[in-house]
Amino acid sequence: MPNLFKLLFSPTGRIDQRDYIIGLVGLVVIFSVYGLLINALGGSMGGFFAVLAFPFVILQIVYSVYGKRLHDIGRTLWPVTGLICAILAAMIIVMLVYGGAEYITAFSEYSPDNPPPEDLAERLNAEFGPRQAEGETVLSLTVLALLTVFTLWLALAKSQAGKNRYGEPSS
Repeated sequence: MPNLFKLLFSPTGRIDQRDYIIGLVGLVVIFSVYGLLINALGGSMGGFFAVLAFPFVILQIVYSVYGKRLHDIGRTLWPVTGLICAILAAMIIVMLVYGGAEYITAFSEYSPDNPPPEDLAERLNAEFGPRQAEGETVLSLTVLALLTVFTLWLALAKSQAGKNRYGEPSS
């Protein structure tokens, strides 16, 4: 059994397929528990700081688990960065294609001091709501596909035999 703290929070070294799967389970558990914590804290100051820290904690774990597995097959951390950039690009593209920019533009001339007329807001929400819901589905499937392919690639990749520039094999 690997040291879980090192497995989840240290991007140095190498891990084999078994430890990678353990790390993925740890990532899912922490992601889920963190989500429950954020929901429980709600709009409190603790909730604010938990939400603020959430992406940094998850990114650290992602870089640690995926990074060590990449090291084990002789690669750098750059593929993880590429995956994150691909997900961000998908978010931007889906927002633009499914009316997010148009929706924001339609409301941009209004402010809290000068709210949009109620009928305009209802009309815009009725017009853009279905497009945005369709975009959310497309984005969810795209992100799921990217994560699945990347995760399976690392799960199935063979470890480099012996020592490589990232250290000795973990097992």
